[in-house]
Amino acid sequence: MKILNTLFNYKKSTSDNKILGVERCFIDYSRHLIANGHEVVCVTNPKMVYTDAVKETGSKLLELPAWNRVDIYSILRLAFFCLWFRPDAVLCHSGKAMFFVRAARLFCFKKFPVIAVDHGINPKKFLKADAVFTVNSYFSKELVKAGKSPDSAFVMPNMFDVPAGFILPVKPAFRRPVQIGSLGRLYFEKNFDKMVRALPILRARGIECEYVIGGVGPEEEKLNKLAAELGVKKNFKILGWTSDKKTFFDGIDIFILPSYGETFGIVLLEAMLYNTPIITSNSWGPDEVIDEGINGLKVSKDDKEKMPELLADAIERLVKDEDFARKLAANAHQKFLLNYRSEKVGKKLSDTVEKIVQKSR
Repeated sequence: MKILNTLFNYKKSTSDNKILGVERCFIDYSRHLIANGHEVVCVTNPKMVYTDAVKETGSKLLELPAWNRVDIYSILRLAFFCLWFRPDAVLCHSGKAMFFVRAARLFCFKKFPVIAVDHGINPKKFLKADAVFTVNSYFSKELVKAGKSPDSAFVMPNMFDVPAGFILPVKPAFRRPVQIGSLGRLYFEKNFDKMVRALPILRARGIECEYVIGGVGPEEEKLNKLAAELGVKKNFKILGWTSDKKTFFDGIDIFILPSYGETFGIVLLEAMLYNTPIITSNSWGPDEVIDEGINGLKVSKDDKEKMPELLADAIERLVKDEDFARKLAANAHQKFLLNYRSEKVGKKLSDTVEKIVQKSR
């Protein structure tokens, strides 16, 4: 099939920008649709940070300004391209992309299905799409409640590649102090401050921990200040942008994702791959990825005051029963292989798009 893969946003290419969740999914979709035999053209704004990564997938690239909803030039150019390319389906990774694609489709004789890929917390904005992919079942159910037909709302989880030459790490006994780690942007909704607040609670229980975060963002100063106020400054470190995931996971005993709002949590897949025990919140995505007491532990995100103590309880449980911690990690690794490997999700993506196209004919 011929597929357009579209994303319009404002992430221009600079030395400081990194490819994050939405852009990574956009690239992965292109790569795995091509791997499953489809012809893909990616449509995005000019000079984006992910342009080279898109080209590396083997996809052709169409760049459009797509300034705003009265950018008739971009709408007409996209329409003429569709008349020439004749796509069987168009994937839209943002509300802005869906607007331009639906506007361009008005000028086309071939009425291809528009498939929205929801990466946010408001899937209802994609109700006008012919089909919607959400990264978790909670958002899919919310779509159906809002009026979307159940047979046009699909759960399409995020995916993660197993690195070439990957060898499953064998985790040693927990170190002393226990090494705790998190990955993610330093935003308030990540709740990293709750883990910082758990450090003195654990210390009072006789469990000394060191906590590192791999990430950048506006909360860095607040987190460092909080650690100093709580007397755990020497036990806390922000590593900055962390691309060497093997080294990161080799250096920690327990992975923590305490987010208040997490649509999926690719970092969980990384922890699962690298055989690291996981403690997470019960936010939308993690609640689905992690099965309590089977492949990880979950704490409630809904009581902000109590959350540091809940995190401390979960960490203490793993520290006092390392066999249980290793069992959780092993089960999580197996779930990753069965459900979230790129090849698995890529095949599901291809099959689902084909199903949507067949239904539209």
